[in-house]
Amino acid sequence: MQNQILQHIAQVIKLDPSEETEFLSVLSERKLLKKEFLLEPGQEVLSEFYVVSGCLEAYYQDESGNRHIIQFAVEDWWISDFEAFFSGRKAELFVVAIENSLLLEI
Repeated sequence: MQNQILQHIAQVIKLDPSEETEFLSVLSERKLLKKEFLLEPGQEVLSEFYVVSGCLEAYYQDESGNRHIIQFAVEDWWISDFEAFFSGRKAELFVVAIENSLLLEI
């Protein structure tokens, strides 16, 4: 699991061993069961999530109750309500596991 995210990061930047250790120290493991919500509207969004295994979707619901899927996240990808995370606003998206999933939270 740690090697997987380090390989992902290495596609963009090279970390020396001490940087790798520091980076790994801020990650925490999160497991979700199929249909379990990671985020729901109104929640504070303090993290981003790297998908080690599984699949998740991010969507919003309109006034009529229709779902509008914005993103799927599969293995080796990231998911969150990024707009809320970067703006400091509350979540507007639902993020739910489509199948049992293992995530790394940062």
